Amino acid sequence: MLGTVAADFAAFVWLVLQTHAETLHAPGDRLEPVRSLLAMEQADDESVPARWMALAEKTAMVYDTTDPGSARRWASTGTSIGSARFLDGIAQRLAEQLVAQAVPADTPDEISVFLGPPEWPLEQTLNFLSEQDVFESLLVMPETSGCWKFTGTRNGGFAADVPISGAIRDWISGTSIPELARTWMPDSLPADPQPLEQAVHSISKAFEHAISWTAGALVNLVNTHPLLTPTTPRLFAHTAWHIRHGVDTEQAITLLTSGITSRRLAHQIGRAAADARISSGELRTWLADQQIDGWITAYKANTYEVEDLLDYMSKPANPLNELLRGRPVAIPLARVGPGTGDGPVTLPHPGKKPATIRVNRDGNQIAAIPAARHHDVLTMIDSGLDLAPPP
Repeated sequence: MLGTVAADFAAFVWLVLQTHAETLHAPGDRLEPVRSLLAMEQADDESVPARWMALAEKTAMVYDTTDPGSARRWASTGTSIGSARFLDGIAQRLAEQLVAQAVPADTPDEISVFLGPPEWPLEQTLNFLSEQDVFESLLVMPETSGCWKFTGTRNGGFAADVPISGAIRDWISGTSIPELARTWMPDSLPADPQPLEQAVHSISKAFEHAISWTAGALVNLVNTHPLLTPTTPRLFAHTAWHIRHGVDTEQAITLLTSGITSRRLAHQIGRAAADARISSGELRTWLADQQIDGWITAYKANTYEVEDLLDYMSKPANPLNELLRGRPVAIPLARVGPGTGDGPVTLPHPGKKPATIRVNRDGNQIAAIPAARHHDVLTMIDSGLDLAPPP
């Protein structure tokens, strides 16, 4: 039944049963949400909902005879129950390996006492999962069926045998997809589009969906396993996010989940921020201080990437609305020249391509508009209003 509609239905019923068990003062009929499904109520043939409810009742019987802890764990994966049991078996094995590496329980451990159990970094977690052949094991699940498949043949110019553990490391390293295609299928002809097409397809199906999903569920099962003690190391909790997005720093994940669409740009900025010990919380201010020309120089940001960064750090404001109401608008300046006093200035339009808006006086630059206020000032310049310094 694995990988079928019936398996998906049983997984839904299991989740309903688990939710009912964890809900205080829940109504007595725990299968009522299943009976109330739209498909059940609109079925023309009464035998159809009857058959599905019979499956629901059998699922409930299995649920009732399952250890409550296991039932709860299986419901947390989002997979079919068969796959959840499979993942839990792997989690049991991995948990035993982690327990063997734990600090002895009678050894004082200030880190565990005050900060909780130690968590391995991403690199160590990936090494451990690879050594245990975890990623290869995930590929046998119905949820991942066909997600990692290269169909090249020697007659077509290349042989396609791409071990997934190594490919995950390549992907997380930030390597571009065209370069990955050449690395994974080195025997392919340079003009052959098939390797790139297959790399894009496999990355999308495996890393961005099936493997990140199942690996994330597995890491959660391991880290919450009852075998683990307060001194047992935990796997890196956000491993799945890095597999999904193909970057290796927390800072890059922050960028990609905050509107930055370029994986290349996020990876470069993330690595630079990590090297400079800039946390994700400090990322916006740190980037804004570099200004647009800094992004172009340091990260080779193109027009679209600069626009993404400007959107990421722009502060919500409506200066044009304030001006139309006759209210003054104050814009802080960056890179103010030494000894610069008050007086009239001009703001030349930066042009079609994003560029730092310069503040000029008598033809000389005396300051710059901060990147975080670029959109605000550009809106005022484009409005055509006469701008003048306050009296």
